[in-house]
Amino acid sequence: MIAVGISNGGGAVLRAAELEGDWLDAVVAAAPNIHVEGHDARALYDYTTEAALLMPCALLHLQGLPQPPPAAQLQASGSQRCASLKDAGLVEGAGAAAQARSAYGQLLANGWTEGALRAGALSVGFDLWRAVAATYASAYGRYGVGAHPCGFAFAAQGADLAPRAATAAERAAWWPDASGIPPGAGVGLVDPGLTPQHATLPGLQCLRALWGGQGADAERVRKGIAATRALPPRAGLPVVVIHGTDDALVPMAFSSAPYVASAKAAGRDVRYWQVRQAQHFDAFLGLPDYGERYVPLLPHVYAALDRVAANLDTGAALPADAVIETRPRGTDALAREHLAIPL
Repeated sequence: MIAVGISNGGGAVLRAAELEGDWLDAVVAAAPNIHVEGHDARALYDYTTEAALLMPCALLHLQGLPQPPPAAQLQASGSQRCASLKDAGLVEGAGAAAQARSAYGQLLANGWTEGALRAGALSVGFDLWRAVAATYASAYGRYGVGAHPCGFAFAAQGADLAPRAATAAERAAWWPDASGIPPGAGVGLVDPGLTPQHATLPGLQCLRALWGGQGADAERVRKGIAATRALPPRAGLPVVVIHGTDDALVPMAFSSAPYVASAKAAGRDVRYWQVRQAQHFDAFLGLPDYGERYVPLLPHVYAALDRVAANLDTGAALPADAVIETRPRGTDALAREHLAIPL
C-alpha cells in the first residue's frame, strides 16, 4: 500500500507515515501542507495571513507578473492596500512605490522567495489568501456556524454584498462548480469588517491577530494549529516528497523543506525532488501565460510513484534527491524534455 497525496492530501499522507505498524509500505507527498518544529518552518495560518495582508501591496514592486489577474486590477487594489497598511503602521514610505517596497522587503525577510511572490499574484487575484485564512481560523479553532471569532460567514450575496438566500440554480451549481473554498460558485465570503476606505484590511487584521495576538480566541486557534504539527515518519518507511520551487500557496521553504530536514535529522529515509518553475495549481496552466511560464508538477508525482512501486515490487532503487531543472514550454507544445524528469 502506497499513500499518495497533493497539498492538504500531501500533508495527510505524511501524517499517516508517522503511524506505527506494517499497514503502509511507502508514501509519495506532493506540495504538502505540512508543519514541523524548527528548521525555519512556518504554519500555514501564519504565512497565509501574512500574505493576505502584505502581498497585494508588495506585488506592486514587481514587474512582468503572470496574467491574470490583469495588471490594472493589481495596481488599483494594491495601491489602496498600500495606503491602508501605511495608515495602520504596517509599512513605511511615502507613496505606493515606497510602501510596496517595504511590504516586499518584509516578505523576503520572512522567508518568501521572489518566485513564490510572483506566482502568488494568482492567489491575490482570486482573493484566495483571505478565503483560506477565514476558513482555517474556523477549522483550527473548531468554531460552529455563526461563531467565527472575526465574524466571517458564508452566504449567497446581493449586489450590496448583504447575505441572501441562495436560489435553487445556485445550490445546484455548488457541487459541480465549487472549489470548496468560497468565494466562488455563488457562495460569498461575508466580511463584517469591510469599509469603503480600507476594504478588507480590518477583517484581515482580525485574522492575523489570531496568530500573533492575545486572548481566548487566539489561544484557541493556535492550539488547533499546534495539534497539526508533524513528526518524522516511522523508521524504515520509504518517503518521497515532491514540491515546486515557485509554489506560492504552500511555499516549500515553510513546509516540505523543513519537513525533509527534520525527517533526515531523525535518520529517516526521505527523498526530495525540488521542481524548478512549478507552482501549486497545475489546473491553472490552462491559462496561456501560466502555461508558458510554468511546468506541471503532476508528471513528476507520477514518475516518483512509479519509482516507489518498482522499489517495492522488484527492489529497484528509490529516487535520489534532485533539484530538477525544468524548462517552461514558452509558446511551444509541452514535451518530455521540458519536464526533465530524472531517469
